[in-house]
Amino acid sequence: MNLSIIKNAKISVKLTLIYAFMFSLVLLILSTVTLYGTKYFLYKQADKQVNDISTVLTNKINDETGEVSLYNKDFLADLPSKENISIRILDSSNTINQSQGFNYDIKLKETNGRAKHLEQKEKHLMYLETKLYSKNYGVVYIQVVKDLENEYSFIKILFVFLAIADFIGMVASIVVGYIISKKMLNPIDNITRTAENISVNNLKERIEVNDADDELKRLAGTLNNMIDRLQKAFDSQSQFVSDASHELRTPIAVIQGYANLLDRWGKNDKEALEKSIYGIKLEAENMANLVEKLLFLAKGDALNQVVEKKEFHLNELIYEVLEETKLIDKKHNIFSEENEDIDIYGDYKLIKQMLRIFIDNSIKFTPYEGVITINSILRNKSIYISVSDTGIGIPKEDIQNVFDRFYTADKSRSKEKGGTGLGLSIAKWIADVHGGIIEVVSEEGKGTRITVKIDLSE
Repeated sequence: MNLSIIKNAKISVKLTLIYAFMFSLVLLILSTVTLYGTKYFLYKQADKQVNDISTVLTNKINDETGEVSLYNKDFLADLPSKENISIRILDSSNTINQSQGFNYDIKLKETNGRAKHLEQKEKHLMYLETKLYSKNYGVVYIQVVKDLENEYSFIKILFVFLAIADFIGMVASIVVGYIISKKMLNPIDNITRTAENISVNNLKERIEVNDADDELKRLAGTLNNMIDRLQKAFDSQSQFVSDASHELRTPIAVIQGYANLLDRWGKNDKEALEKSIYGIKLEAENMANLVEKLLFLAKGDALNQVVEKKEFHLNELIYEVLEETKLIDKKHNIFSEENEDIDIYGDYKLIKQMLRIFIDNSIKFTPYEGVITINSILRNKSIYISVSDTGIGIPKEDIQNVFDRFYTADKSRSKEKGGTGLGLSIAKWIADVHGGIIEVVSEEGKGTRITVKIDLSE
């Protein structure tokens, strides 16, 4: 249950807990190291003291010229008395001499010259026993005992101090960690609030992050770019739906008009009947053509359009399109000046469709006996496919928009020619799929040249 609460907590709370835990762990380790390090140091000092005194006593006992007898109380008079150290000298059975206040019941035990830690009557002692042989006194045992009361009192005080410091540090880490995490995560709150305010009807709002160039600012920038793309796609979709509705409304209205004409006069008026049937068929064909192009672009946008790339001879494709166009159109001079024998990797049908779109536009807007040229040239590992005509041209201000969906430079003229404004959009999509770049050069009254550059090295 506790884990579930932590799991569902806010990020700021999680960061605070992690920060507090890590900080507390570091404090605990440092305190432990300090405590045990101090204890080790005090023990070493006590060990050195008892060893030093044992050495001094050993030298005094072995000194044959010593003025004070081992049995004399003054023998221990010059030894430290303020360091809680007690001394007893004995033989195998009796005490020979001992310092004042030696009240420890410690039996003889070999320590091999090393001090030992003893606990006696709730007291902590550092004990060292030294055995030596003296010419004057025979076998003698020296017991040196240091009471570690002061050291342990210091350790207890240090422990309490470290515990209080650790507690204060833990509380401070929680408070400071929460404040810092809240401040650091404020941009996320701003992102959340802004994201909540963004909807289909409000795509103009953007996330503002004015802090340093960190991950959160980059996240905000990424989200803003994503919203920009969404807004652009939504605006494009809205415009597309609006234009499609407008384009479909016209043929539907025409068909309804002819249907009403048939209903009123077509039963008895043969001319009205034929006119209405012809108009309905023509508009139905235009509408079917429009719907087909809309479906093509919709599949392309959804990445569902089938693209079957394979290697083929481009010159054969151009010759095929050229011959088919000559059979369909007898009013224009259609030919090829350059058509290099080049192998290209792409979708045969789609590239053919792209060329048909360019040629159909040239046919529509090129006067009778005008010239239409289809060429392919290889330069620097790139193929340039161009369709040129001597038609009426495109106004300079319209060239940059001709590939937009439903865009026509002259609405009335395009309607008369049966144009929907989708053909060049489809052609651009096909070029993009093949990594191509389209260039349009046109001059009003002189003609237009559309060139598609495809890099063969890719």
